[in-house]
Amino acid sequence: MITHLLAIDGGGTKTALRLTPKEAHATGPFVTLTFGPSSLTQQGLDGIKTIKQAILEVRSSYELKPEQVAIAVGVAGAGNPLMRQELASALAEYPYAIVTTDAHISLIGANLGKPVNAIAIGTGSVATRLEENGHTQVFGGWGFPIGDEGGGAWLGQQATRALIDAMDTGIWTPIGQKLRKLIGGERSGVLQWLKTATATDFARFAPLVIESAQQQCPASQAILLEAKQEVDKLVTKCCTDNELPIVFLGSLGQYYQTHLASKWQQRRIEPRGDALDGGILLALQQVKNL
Repeated sequence: MITHLLAIDGGGTKTALRLTPKEAHATGPFVTLTFGPSSLTQQGLDGIKTIKQAILEVRSSYELKPEQVAIAVGVAGAGNPLMRQELASALAEYPYAIVTTDAHISLIGANLGKPVNAIAIGTGSVATRLEENGHTQVFGGWGFPIGDEGGGAWLGQQATRALIDAMDTGIWTPIGQKLRKLIGGERSGVLQWLKTATATDFARFAPLVIESAQQQCPASQAILLEAKQEVDKLVTKCCTDNELPIVFLGSLGQYYQTHLASKWQQRRIEPRGDALDGGILLALQQVKNL
């Protein structure tokens, strides 16, 4: 018998988990926990281990059997059918577990299951639309480094290019100087860092790009100008052929929403929920479908 709902939001920076009772009037436990990154694109099998361990940890803490929990896992990289199946197989002991993308649970949570356009900009970037008939559309979200323009990893990558350019030319901008302190200014050291750098590593530089642009750093301002153009393209793809409200999600969503065209801002609404809310709704829907 299902007694609890469990949602997981897995990304390249962290993994968030929420456990709630199935019945709305129940008193607990209501638990939200955070674990390490679990993107299937970036962390791969290690990400699967993180997710499996997170579920086991919370289940053990509250003495729940696998068949007592309806689980919805939304994780970056689950658009890859092979990786999604790998994760689903790892969770085979849970009879009521479904695997989808982090973008999907963010979309469901953004307007609490009602039709909406969701523009999610965090480590990566993706636009999704939930239509009146329940169908979903996805735009962008191809993953770093081929896509995810405007996302934190992309911003950090452009900043690293500014560092490399400064090393070649000797012309140092504020963002180049900041990254030199973090990565180093020697060619061998930078090459070694690049050899192992992940999207998460690049994304850590995103706040420095915004900070430096506010301090009139020309390189950072150029990076953000291009980023805003890329995000505008993403919004245009998702929102042009409909009149649904638009929500901006993710760690960089609020930054970009204030810099886009007024025609998009006029349709903006505040998110009614987050990815974990969406995951809980999907888990609950699974129970109702039984």
